[in-house]
Amino acid sequence: MDEDKIVVVGGYIGCGKTAWIYQQIALKQKAFPKSCQKIIYLKAGSEQVNIDQKRISIDFPKVKVFCDVQKANFIKELESADIAYIELDNNSGLGYIDQLLNDLPYYPVAILPPGCKRCKWHSWAKEVLTGAAMKTSIEPVEILRVPTIGQVIPGDKFNNFWNELINGAYGKVMRVKGIFHLEDGNIIYADFVYGVECIDFLNLNLSGYLHGEPKCFSAIEIVGCSLNKIALHKIIEKIYVTTYKVV
Repeated sequence: MDEDKIVVVGGYIGCGKTAWIYQQIALKQKAFPKSCQKIIYLKAGSEQVNIDQKRISIDFPKVKVFCDVQKANFIKELESADIAYIELDNNSGLGYIDQLLNDLPYYPVAILPPGCKRCKWHSWAKEVLTGAAMKTSIEPVEILRVPTIGQVIPGDKFNNFWNELINGAYGKVMRVKGIFHLEDGNIIYADFVYGVECIDFLNLNLSGYLHGEPKCFSAIEIVGCSLNKIALHKIIEKIYVTTYKVV
C-alpha cells in the first residue's frame, strides 16, 4: 500500500489539524468533482462527542467518517479507499497509530504553532506545517465534552454563555468548538482558539425545524486549564431547553 494513501495528522490543540484536513478534502473534491474518489476520515480520542466528524460529514456527504469505537470498520474501508485521513487527538500517543495500522505505511504530517521548538512531532513527521499561533501553557490541560442532542438554546443565552466562556468566566479556555441548535431553527458551528482572532459562527447546511425534540447531533467541547466543570455543567443544563417552541 502506498504511504500517500494514508495521511496521519498530529500536533498541538488548536493549531488547525481538522482545518487542514478539511481543506485537503475540499481541494480534492474540487479537483475531481465527477470522480468516484473514496475518502475516509478517523478522529482519534473523540469518544462520543464527534464534532469534527459531524461537520465534515455535513459539508462532504460522500466522505465516510469514523470515531474510536469504529476503528475496526475504518480498517475494513482502507483497502477500497482512495485516501484516508487520521487525526490524532492531543492525548493520543504515537503508539496509537502503530497499533491501529499494524505496520501499514502512512504519511505523517504535523501541524504546529509558529516558532515551535524541536519536539516529538518534528522527529515523527515527514512534513511539518505552520498552523495557528496557539499559545501553550505549562498547566495541565483538561477537556470537557458535553453532548446536547435533543436540546436547543435561545440565541441570546448562547451569545451570553459563549462570551463568558471565552473570556475566562469558567477557567482559562484554550479552545472551544461546538454544534448548536438555536431556538430560531438555525444550526450553527462555533469555534474559538485562545490568541487567535475569532471566526464568525457558521450556519450548517442542515434542515432546521421548530417543533418537538431535535434529533440531529449537537455538542460542545471545551479545552482549557483549571476549568470549573461543575459550574459549566450547571450553566449548560440551565440555558438549554429540551424542545422547540410550537410556532
